Amino acid sequence: MSMRMLICAPMRLEASALRSALGGAVTGQEALRTTGLGADSVTVRRTGYGPRRSASSAVRLLAADFDVLVIAGLAGGLSPEVRSGDVIVADELRGHREVLRCDTAHSLAAELTRSGFPVRCGPVVTADALVHGQRRAELAATGALAVDMESAVLAQAAGHRPLAVVRVVVDTAQQPLLRPGTAHRAMSGLARLHAVGSCLRRWGRHIPPELRTTCEEAL
Repeated sequence: MSMRMLICAPMRLEASALRSALGGAVTGQEALRTTGLGADSVTVRRTGYGPRRSASSAVRLLAADFDVLVIAGLAGGLSPEVRSGDVIVADELRGHREVLRCDTAHSLAAELTRSGFPVRCGPVVTADALVHGQRRAELAATGALAVDMESAVLAQAAGHRPLAVVRVVVDTAQQPLLRPGTAHRAMSGLARLHAVGSCLRRWGRHIPPELRTTCEEAL
C-alpha cells in the first residue's frame, strides 16, 4: 500500500532539518500544487509560526492530497520530568475548545524508541503565546507534557486521516527560554528533530490499517 505523508513544520529551521533528513522530500509549495503524489512520497510544508499562521495553513492544506498528516517541530516542556532533548509524541492535542486524540501515537512512539530516542508519549497543549512561569506550572498540573503554538490548529487539516504529532523539547521549567544555553539547546533540538525525521518515512509505511481512519475528535 502506498503512503503519502504530509509533514507540517511551523518554522523554517524545523522544515529544513526535516527535509534534509528525508532526502527526496517534496517542498511545501509543490505540496499545494500536487493532486496526486507518488507512492511512498513525503512532503514537508513550512506552515508558519504561531496560531494565526497555522490557521491559514490548515485551510490551504485541506486541498492537499495525502494519507497521513505529521506535525513536527520544537516545543516547551511542561511536566517536571521532561528534559531538554526529549521527544514528545502526542497521544492527544489540547486546544482551546477541543481535544484531539491521536491513535497513531503509540506506534510512532514505539518506532522512535526502537531507534534509541528518549521518547515520552502524552498530551500536548497548544497555546496562543509563549508559556512562562506560573502558566507553565498550571499546564503541567493538568498532566500535559509539552506546549506549542501550532499543533491543535494545524491538526484540523487531517480530517479523518491519521494524525501524528512529534515535538522535541528545547526549554523547560528548569531551563526556560532567554537564558544562557538556550541557543545551544535549540541547535541540539534541531539536530534531534533531523534524526527523528529520518524515521518518519519508515514509520508511515507500517501504520496499522485499522489506524488509517481512527484519529477522531473527543468532545
